[in-house]
Amino acid sequence: MYNKSINSFVTDIKTIRSDMSIDYVEVSPGFKFSNTGRRKGVKYFYISLNQMISVLEDINHNLPMFLAYQSYVEKDWRNLFSNYISDEIINALSTVQTLPLFNLINKVIYKSNNLTIPFSDKNIPLNQVYIETAIDYLKSQKADDSAYLNALSAGGNNSGIPISTPVITPVLVPNLNVIYYGAPGTGKSYKIKNRVGQSKQIRTVFHPDTQYSDFVGSLKPRTVINTSGDPTITYEFRPGPFTKAFIEAEKVKNSGDPVYLVIEEINRSSAAAVFGELFQLLDRKADGNSEYEIELSDPDMLEYINSQLPTPVTTLSLPSNLFLLATMNSSDQAVKPMDTAFKRRWSFEFIPIDYTKATLGQLLVPLPSGMLNIEWAVFAEMVNQRLQNFGVPEDRLLGHRFLSEIDLSTPEAATNSLCGKLFVYLWDDVLRHGRREVIFNTTDFSTFGTLVNGFKNNRSVFCTEFEEDLSSVVETKDPEVTVDDE
Repeated sequence: MYNKSINSFVTDIKTIRSDMSIDYVEVSPGFKFSNTGRRKGVKYFYISLNQMISVLEDINHNLPMFLAYQSYVEKDWRNLFSNYISDEIINALSTVQTLPLFNLINKVIYKSNNLTIPFSDKNIPLNQVYIETAIDYLKSQKADDSAYLNALSAGGNNSGIPISTPVITPVLVPNLNVIYYGAPGTGKSYKIKNRVGQSKQIRTVFHPDTQYSDFVGSLKPRTVINTSGDPTITYEFRPGPFTKAFIEAEKVKNSGDPVYLVIEEINRSSAAAVFGELFQLLDRKADGNSEYEIELSDPDMLEYINSQLPTPVTTLSLPSNLFLLATMNSSDQAVKPMDTAFKRRWSFEFIPIDYTKATLGQLLVPLPSGMLNIEWAVFAEMVNQRLQNFGVPEDRLLGHRFLSEIDLSTPEAATNSLCGKLFVYLWDDVLRHGRREVIFNTTDFSTFGTLVNGFKNNRSVFCTEFEEDLSSVVETKDPEVTVDDE
């Protein structure tokens, strides 16, 4: 997500080549935008920040109606605005200035998501993630209305605050240290990718053998050729992902450009041990900087950092533009427990299962009566429902993107993905302790090998109850999808 102020946001929008302009209005934050000016000269219009948020929320609430019209057709978009925009002023404006409003919405979505695809005045990038990211960004820029009203009631200029200027509280950098968690396949890494956008990032993956020296860096040998032409072993400090991210953030902290340190699978190692003395830096002040500074115990690390910075440092603290984002899956059998003190220094955001965002694709499932063609989203929901009925925790269910587009690209790929990815997860991880009969026919298929062989030979491998669930749900959701008799 975009991370600069609303002023910079509109300034950056103005760099998008277009026939219509947008400006930032200082009093009562909002957008001043124009038409193309091709008929009777350029005309300007205004929409406040709150109105813009309202428009995006209206689109989000009625997204299925808008998704079919991502290319601009005046009649279609005039009808959409008229039918679904709840703000009466904007609704009226849209009937006579449909294209300028469409163009404004288009640019807000484009820039708030840091998109890099070529921009087009008449093609809007619409999906739920893009819309929600734009809404979240605009909401983070809203004024403190109560402070403004208090300033007015205090007597205008007598209070030292001009009546014409709303008092806006500083926008504190939110969610500096965040761990995203949820069931496998819910899009935790995608959530981070969407937030980071095109900003500078350093990525790493924790694993059971990850140590402090891997994360921060250490002295390592290097072979060099001396003046005599002979190889010589020397030692130099090799920075780890943390040190690289810290240096990048320090270099640009005056500009406010964000730098992200992304840690995948943070709980697959002993995270507190990997962070070591850096643990204390995770406490942040309201301005985003570390609450405490630490003396580095590694002089080689300090020497390396100072060799990379224009201004040397003597202690270490995290700058406000350095964000730490991590993912974790608490259902993974290889995870290490996090102690309370470490967890307290992070914000945790649960990523729920959302079948409306599921990977598109079909599965061919053999049943006793024939081959069943079923959507992945429907199948995943049915598996999860059955697991939940038997008390399986939510973080061990199937995420809506547990199978990817590649996994479902062809019938053959889908079959292989079911056997080699989904069945393995259910058989070995979720249902391994005597509960496999919740999903599978363990009477006829007592080993995983026989299960896979049976499925690939078009034999029904599921328990009777689950087979009935699948057939009945498909008939309910899509009467045209049926079980073909062999």
